[in-house]
Amino acid sequence: MWIRLLFLITPFLISSCAAPAPLAVAGAGAYEVAKYEENIRLRAAAALRDEPDLLTFSIQAIARGQTEKAVETYLLGYNDPDYSDNMKSLALYQIGLMYMNRFNDQRDDAKAREYFSRHRSEFPKSRIAGRIQSHLAVLNKRAENPVFVPASELLNNLNRQELLTRPNVPYDDELNPMSERAITENRTADAVTVYTIVYENEASGDEIRAKALYQMGLIYMSPYNEDSSRLKALEYFRTITEEFPAVSIRPNVDLRITELLNAQ
Repeated sequence: MWIRLLFLITPFLISSCAAPAPLAVAGAGAYEVAKYEENIRLRAAAALRDEPDLLTFSIQAIARGQTEKAVETYLLGYNDPDYSDNMKSLALYQIGLMYMNRFNDQRDDAKAREYFSRHRSEFPKSRIAGRIQSHLAVLNKRAENPVFVPASELLNNLNRQELLTRPNVPYDDELNPMSERAITENRTADAVTVYTIVYENEASGDEIRAKALYQMGLIYMSPYNEDSSRLKALEYFRTITEEFPAVSIRPNVDLRITELLNAQ
């Protein structure tokens, strides 16, 4: 169960503000701690801007130098016989994205290519097969012009203020970071693809599957979404009431349905 929690809950429940690593800030003053956390947020923002398909768990792994640990977690899900092929393909995809990200100190294009190639071989009909091919093309171009710029150097040349400033949009409090990005960057279809994979994976458990539906409903309900659809939002919320009537978010779902019906 803990494996599923680590692998699946990250897109929905993990905050992007994790506690600072004790060894990294041991003996440091308040300024040093604040600067340390700001640098982590900067790297996370840069990694995300470079690759919007990264899940929150993957972003934090890059930002905190924990790529190998994240890979181990994703591979636990990939090797779980109860997981669907879509979930396994998503795990390989995230590993490849982490390894190829330019702002990752543990970047390794050869490993990225290895995992993308494995994905292409094992899941040729995956929902994200087209994206796998696009990323392999990027890696091919890099190989033709192998100029490696360290992540630290790239970070030094960034506009810190621009990256660290959140858009001043009053999003719904229950939208998670992935859903907010989908709205901000007009990537509704991409987010829905990921959430649908989680929803369709029965091994995820009722709570996680219901929360995937809930995020899709919130995305389509948002007035800031160019693809907003009251009917689609209602469809996702009603699916929760029909398929997962006992989940913890059921009261919130009922309130959302009432809100949408009253807005007719």
